[in-house]
Amino acid sequence: MVLEFFKGTSQTPIDEVRTTIARMLEDGHDVFVTASDALFGGGKSKATKREVRATDQEINQMQADVRRSLMIHSSVNPTDLPLVLQYASIVKDAERVGDYAKNLYDLVRYGASFADAPDENELAGYRDAVANLILEAASVFDAMDTERAQELINKADGFLSDYDAHVKAQCQVPQESNAQSAVSRALYYRFLKRTTAHVMNVLTSLVQPLDRLDYYDEAPEDR
Repeated sequence: MVLEFFKGTSQTPIDEVRTTIARMLEDGHDVFVTASDALFGGGKSKATKREVRATDQEINQMQADVRRSLMIHSSVNPTDLPLVLQYASIVKDAERVGDYAKNLYDLVRYGASFADAPDENELAGYRDAVANLILEAASVFDAMDTERAQELINKADGFLSDYDAHVKAQCQVPQESNAQSAVSRALYYRFLKRTTAHVMNVLTSLVQPLDRLDYYDEAPEDR
């Protein structure tokens, strides 16, 4: 694989970039859990709002640091350009995990709550699956474990169609039903899908060449 060529035994500047991207995912996991805990009963609070915003800002700063490091590295190590371009592409995907966590917390701010909902177990099951995916992806990416990366991609790909099905179902709820419930669930599953797709895009850098990155944002037939 492309990345294996650049994998060294010592911590180089480009290795530090990889570690930073992995840390962005770890922080993305933390803010995702914080936001989703609020949605499942924690409710909105000033403390939670501050934590969500602060963690997202830290992720944004790491993205800026990565881009700066890549620019400097490419100027003195032009042979590493393929890897630099890969990391420049996927760092935005790692950053987007924090953004969608903010979107989840926005649902709480707007009055949504899944605590004691009749479908709470199903909703929470998907939440846990996404949280686990983010955290494991961070470890797999930092270790450059191509085999496990492909396993995670294959597993997560199945969830994308599930999320689409749930969004479609909520859009078809009769108008006389609870509109707030349908809207909050449609947005929830949409945010889970986008988070999952961005994490998968990060993992593709371990198993796909540069020109094949980012296709998990597309429908399967368009990849």
